[in-house]
Amino acid sequence: MADTLASADAPAETPAAAVRVAPARRHLNRLVLGAALAWLVLLLVEWAADGRIWLGHLVGIVPPAAFALVPLLLAALAPLARGAARWRSLAAAALALVTGFGQSGFDPAALWRPEPGTGPDSVRVFAWNTNSWNQLLGTQDHFYAFLKAKDADVYLLHEYQHVTADRKGRLPVDDLARLRREFPGHEVAVRGELVTLSRFPILRQPAVGPAGDLPAGADWQAEYRGNKVLRTDVRVKGRTVSFYNVHMPVWNSMPDGLLSAAFYRHMRERFSPRRAQYAGLEADLAANRNPVVVAGDFNATAAMSDLDPLRERLDDAADVSTDPYPTSWEEGGWKPFWRTDWAFTGNGAKAERYEFNEPEKLSDHAVQDLWVSLPGNG
Repeated sequence: MADTLASADAPAETPAAAVRVAPARRHLNRLVLGAALAWLVLLLVEWAADGRIWLGHLVGIVPPAAFALVPLLLAALAPLARGAARWRSLAAAALALVTGFGQSGFDPAALWRPEPGTGPDSVRVFAWNTNSWNQLLGTQDHFYAFLKAKDADVYLLHEYQHVTADRKGRLPVDDLARLRREFPGHEVAVRGELVTLSRFPILRQPAVGPAGDLPAGADWQAEYRGNKVLRTDVRVKGRTVSFYNVHMPVWNSMPDGLLSAAFYRHMRERFSPRRAQYAGLEADLAANRNPVVVAGDFNATAAMSDLDPLRERLDDAADVSTDPYPTSWEEGGWKPFWRTDWAFTGNGAKAERYEFNEPEKLSDHAVQDLWVSLPGNG
């Protein structure tokens, strides 16, 4: 009799178990779908804010790879959901991937791109953030030996400066005598923190953007703030070529920390000066018919909209690279996930070869090595 009752009672436990399972399943469905939709909404908010309001620059904190990897992860998690939630999750992840892939910094075509070569008339360009003119790392002898070993035709160097003890202030340096001694075959152009060395004759140095508003005889601090683009028009084998040495103002204040009020105050204060410098560069390029090479530290990642007008007008030198995810900047010794250094060509100038190389522990920025062909010279 007991066995009969037990058998009779057994089926009654199954619906109860099902009731207990259903809320867990619904919760998982909501979690998976909610994560996919949240990422998609975040992308749309970022698209609306970046470049329009200062807070939009927060996207610069995100490693650009996340714009491809997060949607792929969400798509991989979608099968954990059931029914309509699964397909909605997949659809949201796919839409997020399509929407954000252009911000990811990935270039899949690089995987099957042939190794680039260079022609006999290529112009070699070396662009580098020198980390306060090697004040903080290495020795000056190592620094100059490193530069000279590149044997570049044109050097575009940034941070010709020193920093104060708290690393928040900037001070001028005077190393022109040694520069001319170490590079006797190059002409030298200096504005603020920017130095351009050219093996070819420098014809002109037109002011770009806010630098054009500086009064004659402005002090170095004003020159430092105003000159973030040094244009030099250079005569290369009978043709005038414009080289733009760029170091845009940084948008953040990482030493203060993401949770500090100073971090956001710094973002707000730097927003307008950055926009003015970018606008000045874009306007100058629009009016310039010379072949152009634009390279430097833009303090912008592939995820940020600052570079969009340049990428629409010019060719990214990385389009000839075999690196599917180029990076150039690291923080605190961590492997770099960000590319903040860029090089562009246009008006007939074309990148033949482009690569990031190690800075030999002299800077937290990799060096940009670029070989360029010019109209009639390649």
